[in-house]
Amino acid sequence: MGGWLRIARGDGLRAARIKAGLTQDEVARRAEISVRTVRHIERGQVKNPRHETLARMAEVVGYDYGAAAPGSEPDADQQPDQPGFHYEIRLLGPLTVLCTGLPVAMPLKQRALLGLLAVQPDQTVSHEEIADVLWSGEAPPAYQKLVHTYVARLRRLIEPGQGRHARGARRISTVRGGYVFNSRGVELDLRQFEERSAQAKQTAAADPMAALELFGQALRGWQGRLLQDLSQLWQHPAVVRVAQRHIDVAIEFADLAIRLNRSAFAVEHLRVASYEEPLHEALQARIMLALAGSGRRAAALRLFADLRIRLKKELGVEPSEEIWQARNAILTHYGPDGPSGPDGPNGPERHAGHTAAQPPGSATTQAYGTARGSWPAPQEPRTASSSDSRPRSLAPPAQLPPVITPFIGRQEQLEVLDGLLAHQRKGHPSVGIAAIHGPPEIGKTALAVRWAHHRHEEFPDGQLYADLRGSAEATGRPVDPRTVLTRFLRSLGVPDAWIPDTREESSALFRSLLAGRHFLVLLDDAADAAQVRALLPGTPGNLVVVTSRSPLIDLVTREGAQSIPLDVLSAAESYALIETHLGPERTQAEPEATAELAAVCGQYPLELRMAVARLAATPHLSIHALVAELARRAADHSYALRSKQSVTSSRSRNAGNGQWRRLT
Repeated sequence: MGGWLRIARGDGLRAARIKAGLTQDEVARRAEISVRTVRHIERGQVKNPRHETLARMAEVVGYDYGAAAPGSEPDADQQPDQPGFHYEIRLLGPLTVLCTGLPVAMPLKQRALLGLLAVQPDQTVSHEEIADVLWSGEAPPAYQKLVHTYVARLRRLIEPGQGRHARGARRISTVRGGYVFNSRGVELDLRQFEERSAQAKQTAAADPMAALELFGQALRGWQGRLLQDLSQLWQHPAVVRVAQRHIDVAIEFADLAIRLNRSAFAVEHLRVASYEEPLHEALQARIMLALAGSGRRAAALRLFADLRIRLKKELGVEPSEEIWQARNAILTHYGPDGPSGPDGPNGPERHAGHTAAQPPGSATTQAYGTARGSWPAPQEPRTASSSDSRPRSLAPPAQLPPVITPFIGRQEQLEVLDGLLAHQRKGHPSVGIAAIHGPPEIGKTALAVRWAHHRHEEFPDGQLYADLRGSAEATGRPVDPRTVLTRFLRSLGVPDAWIPDTREESSALFRSLLAGRHFLVLLDDAADAAQVRALLPGTPGNLVVVTSRSPLIDLVTREGAQSIPLDVLSAAESYALIETHLGPERTQAEPEATAELAAVCGQYPLELRMAVARLAATPHLSIHALVAELARRAADHSYALRSKQSVTSSRSRNAGNGQWRRLT
C-alpha cells in the first residue's frame, strides 16, 4: 500500500473515531484488535494492514472504507507532491524531522530556519524575520542573499528528488517578501495539537469524558518546551503565541480533569506545560490540586513551598491569591488518598455525578480559604453562597515565655546568636540552628528567651516554643516529638481533623507550612538530637534555638547547628546581678560579703537569684549573715550547694534546690 494511501486512510479513521466520540481503547475493544494496532493504523505506520482489520475499524467508527479501498485512486489535487516520502515534523519539544521514519540531520541555522517556518505553517515569513532569527538581530548587509542560500540548503534536505527548477508545489515556496512552508502532506504535531484541542473544547459541554480524552491526545504530543533546542526562537511572537496556547489548553484540561475526579490523568501533562512558564501561577495551582487529587498531598505542599521560595527569590513577591487558595484547599479538602468529603472518592455520592474539588477561583475552592494561613473548620464543604464563606484568620503565634529580668551578662553568646541570624538573612541555603548547652540551671533558657524577645521582629510569621522536658526527673521521659508537632500544627491553624496520624507525616506538614516563611522555633530542654530532628523546619528563613544539658554533637555534625556552650557567670557579672536586685546601697555597704555570696553560690545565675530573693524579702538580714549561714550548712553536709568545681549529679542538684526552698 502506498505511503499516501496509508496516511489518508489512517487520518480518515482517526477523524471518524473522534467524530464518533470514541477512544482508541474503545475502538480496539469493539473491533477485537489491540490498541497498538489502532494507533499504528491511524498514524499510517502499518505498511500492509489486513483489509479485514480495516473493515472492522471502519464499521466501529462509521468510516466510508470503500472511498479509500485498494484499487481506488486519489484525486489529482490530493496527490502528495513527493510520492514515496512521508515527512513528520515535530515542534512540541526538540525540533525533530523524520523522512519515512528516519531522522533527518541538519545544521543549526537550517534547523532554526525550519523551526521558524514550520511554527507558522502556510503563512508568509519575511526575509527580515528570518534574518533576525539567524543572526540574532545583527544581520550582515547582504543578508537577503544569505537567507536565500540557507533556504536552498534547507530545501535540499526536505525536498529530496526535486532539483533547482522543480515544477509543481514545493515544501518551501518563494513568495513576494519572503517564504512559505507548505504543510500539506506533512504530519505536523503542532497542527494535530490545535485540531485536537479545538475538538475537545467543542465537545466539553456535551460530553466531558470525550473532551478529556481529546485534551489528553492534544497534550500527549508535547515532549518538552516548544522548539526546546532552539532558544533563539523562544521570544519570537509566533512561538510565544503557541506556548501560551499550550498553557491555556493545559489549564482547561486540568480544570476538566479535577472536576471529573481524574486528577492523576492530568499531572504529567501539566508538568510538561510548566516548562514554558515555570512561574505561571495559574498553572502551578492546577498542578498542586492535581497532585493532591491523585493522593499526593505531600508532593503538592512541597510544590507550594518550592514555588513560594522561588517567587520570593527571583521576583521578590509572595504567591498570588490563586496559589494560596489552592494550598488551603489541599489542606482542608484533600485527605491522604485524594479529595475527601461528600464529593471525594470515598464520599457517598461519588457515582451520582458529583465532582471532587473545583479549580482555583471556583465557588468550591473559594470556600476553602482566601486568606493566607487561614483554615476553615473541619466540616462539610461550603458553597460560595454560605453566609460565612471566608475561613477564620489566625494571628501569627507568639509563644515565647516571659523574659527573666534583669538579664545580666552573656554578651558573647548574644553576639554569636546575632551572627547566626545575620548569616541566614544573607541567603544561607539551610535552616539556622543554635544549640545552647551547659550544666543544669546555668541560664540556658534565660539566654534563649532573652535573645528571642530581642529579635522577635525578625520573625514576622511567628515564634513557636516548646518545653521538651529532656531532663525532667519527675516524669521520667521526655516529651514525644509528635505531641509537640500536634501543638505546633494547631498553633498554625490546622484543625484537629487534618493533623496526620504519624510523626513523619506531621513533621512533613510542619515543614511545608513553614517553608518560605520566617519563623523562630525555640525548643527548650532537649534530651538529644533525635528528639529535636522531627521539629526542624526544612527551608532557610527559619531559625531554631535549642537548649540542652547535652552538647547535641549529632545535631552539630549532621544538621550544621552552631554550638554555644554556657558556663557560670564571671565574678563581675555575679556581683552586678546581686547589686541590680538589692540596690547599690546594700552591696556598697558590704562589698566583701557580696563577692563572697557570689562565690558561695558558685556564680550560678539561679542560685544567685534565690539568694538575693531571700535578702530582698528580709531587709534586716545582712549579706554577711546569709553567707555565713550557707557556708555552715554546706560544711555540715546537710545540703549540697553547687559551685563551679562541685555538683556532679542530679542528686546534689536536688539537694541544693531543697536548701533554697527552706531558705525562702
